[in-house]
Amino acid sequence: MQETTTAAPAAATATPPRTRLVGGLRDAISHGLLTQGTRLNERELCESYDVSRTVVREGLRQLEGEGFVTIEANRGALVAKISYTDAEHLFEVRGALESLACALFARRGTVAHKRALAACTSRVAKAMQGGDLTDVLAAKDAFYDALLEGAGNSELTSALRLLHARIRLLRRYSLSADNRQPESLAEITAICDAIVAGDIEGARRAGEYHVAQASRAALPRIFDDLCRNET
Repeated sequence: MQETTTAAPAAATATPPRTRLVGGLRDAISHGLLTQGTRLNERELCESYDVSRTVVREGLRQLEGEGFVTIEANRGALVAKISYTDAEHLFEVRGALESLACALFARRGTVAHKRALAACTSRVAKAMQGGDLTDVLAAKDAFYDALLEGAGNSELTSALRLLHARIRLLRRYSLSADNRQPESLAEITAICDAIVAGDIEGARRAGEYHVAQASRAALPRIFDDLCRNET
């Protein structure tokens, strides 16, 4: 099994050591830099992030609670594997929360929030024209950040940001499916249009539909990938 760690942030800041470690590992996992099943070496993490072994163990336990890491007795921690059922459940929760965010944005979003969302939608379109999946994923991240900002609910933002860190891995499956990118663009454009128009129910339905279509595109590919790994 592969064993590796990710490099620490370039410069130490006032950020608490555990927060820095957890944030770095969470980002590395969600962006695919640390792949599922990768074993995490405590000593290397101590050196990479310049933290104590106690901080590493506390951070790994936090990541285990968030679903990013699995800790095995007497064997240590490894990057958690997402099963087909896990993926299904993630999409179900994402659909419920994201559609709520769309409705809240339509109800209370300011003109500035709506302009920011429209700009992010244009950025997604430009990234898809460029054809680089990494650029597309970054543009989609910016779109969701603008969506949460406009929704104006801090509790929902916390829940969805943590969820999106896990769902980012699954997004690679959906956006690499045939014809999925233009479909996804049409869906987020519909979300943006409904929000700008102040159509609360239309925004909710558009958000729900977008996640349902992403699930439809991703789950068969996830199933195929899991089957290949088991053979």
